[in-house]
Amino acid sequence: MNQILLVLKREYVTRVKKKSFLLATLLTPLVLPALIFVIAYFATRDKEERDEQILVLDESGYFTDVFDQSGYVFENITGSLEEAKASYAEKGAFGLLYIPEIDLSDPTVRGFEGFQLYSKSNAGFRTLERFEGAIRGRIEDLKLERSGLDPVVIANLQARVSLETFNLTETGEAKASNSGVSFGVGYATGFLIYMFIFVYGSQIMQSVLDEKSSRIVEVIVSSVRPFQLMMGKVLGVGAVGFTQLLIWIVLIATLSTVGVGILAGGSDAMMEAASQQMPDTEMSLTEQQELAQDIRSMVASIPVVKILLSFLFYFMGAYLLYGALYAAIGASVDSLQDAQQFMFPIILPILAAIMSMFFVLEDPNSGLAVTLSMIPFTSPIIMMARIPFGVPDWQLALSMLFLIGGFVGTIWIAGRIYRIGILMYGVKVNWMTMKKWFTMKV
Repeated sequence: MNQILLVLKREYVTRVKKKSFLLATLLTPLVLPALIFVIAYFATRDKEERDEQILVLDESGYFTDVFDQSGYVFENITGSLEEAKASYAEKGAFGLLYIPEIDLSDPTVRGFEGFQLYSKSNAGFRTLERFEGAIRGRIEDLKLERSGLDPVVIANLQARVSLETFNLTETGEAKASNSGVSFGVGYATGFLIYMFIFVYGSQIMQSVLDEKSSRIVEVIVSSVRPFQLMMGKVLGVGAVGFTQLLIWIVLIATLSTVGVGILAGGSDAMMEAASQQMPDTEMSLTEQQELAQDIRSMVASIPVVKILLSFLFYFMGAYLLYGALYAAIGASVDSLQDAQQFMFPIILPILAAIMSMFFVLEDPNSGLAVTLSMIPFTSPIIMMARIPFGVPDWQLALSMLFLIGGFVGTIWIAGRIYRIGILMYGVKVNWMTMKKWFTMKV
């Protein structure tokens, strides 16, 4: 045990003292939101300043001044379609929107065809969706006007329904829930585990490869057993990831608390100043405070403590399960290129979990969701996606028990391969060779 702790300490201290670790740990929670904001800002600004021209040939005469979208300047033209195409090429416009004659005399006709958009390159999906929405809205208004029905009566017949959701406990207590927040938290935690497996698993494999290729391992194993070396590396790199994760949680929680506090109206003067700077907004101070209260209610609707504790368990369980396999692969080969052939079987369950996560988030209690949340190779991602929606305690306990058995088994298998492979050089390794190492007695 002392030997494992020595290797763990060496791996941990060596990595934590690196400037790259400190920079990544402290800057990531700040850089990522800032990067997203900058990208969104420049994307919006570029679209507003671009003002690309779109020619509109409206043979129906119903769509004058209907289109008004940021980033585009619309110009109505007349003539035939061929003349419009020539004008489009001459002016160098971004697009040409052609609207044919429309017969609105028959109120039973619902489908209208013949609309065409010509452009230099494929228009974005959202752009097409907005064009279609504008055309559809105008046709609906025209048909309503021709029907003789009172628009006010039609508007009054429409209804909005807001369905509030609650989780009913065994004691009969109703607790507010929010599926949107559960979806976001489930996806974020599952994806975070997925990323950590790849990043820190690769670090373990690279560390083993470096020591093996430099022959340092021959000196190390003279005083440390190969299994102890493997476990020390796995736990050491895992401790680095765990430390980084805890720092991120503290930073993100602090920043989120400050942000929610500001949004909640902690300073009325600040809220009033912001309102004065944005006179066009329709949201009053009271409405802003109600919005902040809604955000706090949404956060309170999820089991934060249960999610955090489960996340830490599944994070460590997944890391130990896959980390040992990465270490075994690193010990079996002489270069990173040789390791690629053994990576796919390890990556496959992770990819399957990520691809299945969207179906699981849509129906967290389906047979697929329950099954994948019990399999150790997929349970860390799938179970974390399910927990925000509410998981029976017996399912959570059984999944954790299976995961414990899973990483104990993989550590044992990886250890038997590691003890032989770490001292093998220049051997052409395949799956049969690794099987032979696994069964070999030393």
